Amino acid sequence: MPGITVSAGEEIPSGEELKAAHRSGLYDDRYAFESRDAPSVRLTTALYPEYPFERYRFGDVTVYVEGVVYNRETQTLKYELEQRVSQREKSLTDPEWLRSLDGEFVFYAYDAAAAEMEIVPDLLGQLPLFYATNTEYALIGRNKPVLARLSGCDTFDQMAVAQYLRLGYALTDRTLYTDIRRVPEGHHVQVDTETGDLDVHQHHEFNLEGEPNSSNTVKVNARELSTRFTDACRCRAESCPGANVVLLSGGLDSRAILGGFEQCNADYSAATRNFEHDSQADIDLAGELATAVESNWRLLSTPGPTGADLIDHLDMTAGTDPFGIAHMQPFLRRVRETTDGPLWSYTGDGGDKLIPNLSPVIDLNSTADLVGYILDSEEKFSAEDVKRMTGVDEAAIRAEIRETISEYPEASLSKKFVHFELFQRAFAWLFEATDTNRNHFWTTSPFYAIDFVEYAMDCPDDQKRRYRLYSAFLKNLDSELASVPNANFGAPPASRSHEARVGLYNVLQRYPGFFETVKPTIKRVLGLSGTTNPDPSILTCLRKQNTRNSQHVVDPQGIERTVLASPESYTRGDLCHVLTLMSLIDSHRDEPVLSEYGTKEFT
Repeated sequence: MPGITVSAGEEIPSGEELKAAHRSGLYDDRYAFESRDAPSVRLTTALYPEYPFERYRFGDVTVYVEGVVYNRETQTLKYELEQRVSQREKSLTDPEWLRSLDGEFVFYAYDAAAAEMEIVPDLLGQLPLFYATNTEYALIGRNKPVLARLSGCDTFDQMAVAQYLRLGYALTDRTLYTDIRRVPEGHHVQVDTETGDLDVHQHHEFNLEGEPNSSNTVKVNARELSTRFTDACRCRAESCPGANVVLLSGGLDSRAILGGFEQCNADYSAATRNFEHDSQADIDLAGELATAVESNWRLLSTPGPTGADLIDHLDMTAGTDPFGIAHMQPFLRRVRETTDGPLWSYTGDGGDKLIPNLSPVIDLNSTADLVGYILDSEEKFSAEDVKRMTGVDEAAIRAEIRETISEYPEASLSKKFVHFELFQRAFAWLFEATDTNRNHFWTTSPFYAIDFVEYAMDCPDDQKRRYRLYSAFLKNLDSELASVPNANFGAPPASRSHEARVGLYNVLQRYPGFFETVKPTIKRVLGLSGTTNPDPSILTCLRKQNTRNSQHVVDPQGIERTVLASPESYTRGDLCHVLTLMSLIDSHRDEPVLSEYGTKEFT
């Protein structure tokens, strides 16, 4: 994550200590470290010049704005901030006001007279924020390894590690570090800057129970979604200080951005990654999409990430974004090298969660059924493998999932599952993955414009089934884009063939064991398989790390009996996932194993 850190209290770190903690986050020669000091509080940054970060002063109150509010002019936002910090009847945490702001942002409001700081993210929490729980002073920031270095945290949360292996991510506010927590969506942080006391408060809760838009036809809902989406694309394109670059694949979500930009006549180009393990069919379809709208398109040959890239990737998200996607590091560098001047990139993140039907494909009759369905649908490693690697029983993981969903406001089990998919998988996990891109250049997704999110969540599941709503949405944006096959199903989204293939996919999902068996064959038939053989260096590095591991959260013998005993039984992504975890643990040693692989490519 970009390096923005707040420390407050009586015994805060010195400027030199803060600078040292951020040093590894100066990822290239564009970055600079800066400290903004006040009595008992320091706000430090390690950013590149184009990263959006502004400061406004209103008497005793200073408001730092990280990120962008797309639907406000600078002076309008400044006026609204001043009104809210100077008038007690208004608040930065007013959910109605926050709902009116389209953007990814964090407000850091420091009141010198009151010795208080209020830290308020956007309503969805798109710029992930973390805090330490083991310090005598308040320590909040955007980069977990920076917080770990400052707080001296070098131990890991065993339950979070087990969840990371079982599901692919940790639940609720957990991170892989024992003493570092995530600020959930709809929450803000209140800090007493004199004492260092820190409190996390909730100001908004999302409830997906109702479907207010169910009285509308598919056509009406698709038209409204396309209008809101186009507005989000327009606001972003007009706010961009340079080039708009769509990171284009052959799926549905990024093509929607092409349609949105075409609708609002924005200037943009598109770029597609060509990495050894990527699907050639996906690459070819990206080219067809660019041709359909006559877009300026670049296919960028992308090497494997080096050991140095893996170290940077690890430092950006502390394991949340695993090494299986670390080839994004050289790809994003290539995008920057082939673009003149500053740029913003656009991804289709969120499209696959908000418009398709996420409801369970089987009937759920109890909370136990729901917990089991979550584990089946999200499985990364088996319960047996996780037990061997961490010592954590499946029952303990089930209990935490049950506790998590019990706190959701929805009554129906189906809507609780949708809530889980959105707020655990998409928001708690994938927001961090998107944030990785922002270490290179600003990245956004129009799908997460808050009024689009809320309207899409209010559309009925019945209209979302088999991509009916999504297909109509794409047709409204650009009929040519809707006629190009979807790389994930090998048919145009506007076709009956696509609907039939999605229907078959949903049937197969009812039988997860059988589905996993036939999935590779389906991918080969559709031409979606890339090469999957892992680089031998992955296993060599993993073996070295395992012999050095002294952390109780991962059992070296368990690693030896699973992924190292029969690596051919696991996918490249699985092996990269374990390598990410072991690298994070090993990074707290004086000479991490990855440092031996500085220029070696991992393919």
